[in-house]
Amino acid sequence: MTTMHQSNVEEIFKFTDALVFTKMGKHLSDVQRLLIQTAWSKPGQRYDEIAQETGYSVTYLKQDAGPKLWRMLSDILGEKVKKSNFRGAMERRASVLPELSSPEATALQKSSLPTPSDPSAALQKDDEGKIVHQSQIDAIHRYQDWGEAPDVSIFYDRSDETAILEHWIVTNHCRLVGLFGMGGIGKTHLSVKLAERFQEQFDYVIWRSLRNAPPLQQILTSQLQFITNSEETDLPATVDEKLSLLIDYLRKHRCLLILDNVETILRGGERTGFYRQGYEEYGNFFKRLGECRHNSCLVLTSREKPKEIALMQGDTLPVRCLTLQGLDASAGGQLLQLKGCYWESGSQCQVLVERYSGNPLALKIVASAIQELFEGSLTEFLKYKTIVLDEIRVVFDQQFNRLPELEKTILYWMAIHQEPVSVEKLHSDICPSVSQATLIETVNSLLQRSLIEKQANQFSLQLVLMEYATNLVKEQPSRLAVELGLEFNEAEVLDSDYSGELDETELDVVAGGGYARPELVIWNRIPNPLELFNSSPHRKDSLSPATSRVSNRHLLNSLLRTGKMPVPQ
Repeated sequence: MTTMHQSNVEEIFKFTDALVFTKMGKHLSDVQRLLIQTAWSKPGQRYDEIAQETGYSVTYLKQDAGPKLWRMLSDILGEKVKKSNFRGAMERRASVLPELSSPEATALQKSSLPTPSDPSAALQKDDEGKIVHQSQIDAIHRYQDWGEAPDVSIFYDRSDETAILEHWIVTNHCRLVGLFGMGGIGKTHLSVKLAERFQEQFDYVIWRSLRNAPPLQQILTSQLQFITNSEETDLPATVDEKLSLLIDYLRKHRCLLILDNVETILRGGERTGFYRQGYEEYGNFFKRLGECRHNSCLVLTSREKPKEIALMQGDTLPVRCLTLQGLDASAGGQLLQLKGCYWESGSQCQVLVERYSGNPLALKIVASAIQELFEGSLTEFLKYKTIVLDEIRVVFDQQFNRLPELEKTILYWMAIHQEPVSVEKLHSDICPSVSQATLIETVNSLLQRSLIEKQANQFSLQLVLMEYATNLVKEQPSRLAVELGLEFNEAEVLDSDYSGELDETELDVVAGGGYARPELVIWNRIPNPLELFNSSPHRKDSLSPATSRVSNRHLLNSLLRTGKMPVPQ
């Protein structure tokens, strides 16, 4: 066996990439390339030295990227592979290597890659110029189409969810599975990871994003062209004919179809589940794939649940839905570490993960801020009460702006309550009043959007969403007062025990135009007005006799009109 020299590092990377491609159907990432080149040319270099030279986090290299790469190569090569023995393992793998330093060398010879049907077939280059085995190219390209699926080489623990979905998809052969959850919760990454994990169970895997809201005609054409290996002109012309043809193929073959970002084809501004104009055909598509007998599975991800899915789903039916929750403290801590964060005690990590309800995107955003502002120290960040950063707010704005006004109003009132609340309590408090039937429909719509959580017979907001909704109330008091149907009652505020002559500072504020009326200055004296409005028995008992004389409803109204809302303690 020819010995591989350090000058051959680029060729050994190509050789390793070919091995990985034949097994996994994907090429090595940039960080994996870096680790392979380092392990080949500098096997004794430590991870902290690699991190210092390249700018990667040492925690990321040592605890995530490195272990995953060596574990993958161990599975492929059939022996224990680590950074220190990578070179020896690869030399054992290659039985004969040409002199790679010679300019005419274009391929690697090896002994244990799958043998092609044509004995003369050799390693060749794919469209990107990377060396792979031609027979493997044909097989993989025939059966898998990943579209714009993201790289999920870094993936945080979803073992419980994966086990449930494996049971549904592989064991129970469910025809349609929905993954739902609020923005940033990890639906897209989980869908790709599922496809990678289950790909050997299916003849065809097709992953598509609906981010740009393509018409159904385009999606069906793309899927059929891949499965049939035909041109568009050879396919039926109408959507119904294409859908019928697709279902025929789904019966003949075991196919895994994934559609990501389904919420883009749904209407905003009204109850969830209804389609935008021109996208109604998707409803029939979901209905037929959920009801017709076939051997395949459609997985869709969405922030909102299409109405057909809600009607067809059931715990023992072939259509099932899973609402993703946030990461637990362990997985959330792993994410924070990979972003360069550290903490003095495990409880600090748990507090931060719980504060953001384990939302992976929110944790990534806040981790970046912690890294930039506090050099990665959770201890310093937790001294501040801020939860909703601008980038997190953008994510929530996208979903909040799709809500009809009544759903927004209910979120405001749930934020005011600050704790789980029943439909009965919401019905008695909400202004303007709505019928019980309307309220139940609206609460159910919020559930379908994954914006509220149900605990027994009560409903609540996640902490970070509660903070977001509270900030909306704080920042837009006058408009919200009108939306919530509250009337200003200055007499009750002036009659409270917080009234009395204004001091010099308060007189200066009024004279300077800081407040339009003296009663608003008096209102500003009352501490923690959201606490005053909260009508739970526990909160009522804590009110002082002085503050309890003021009507809760009118206090909230006054609060909304002052433009000043102290944050709840």
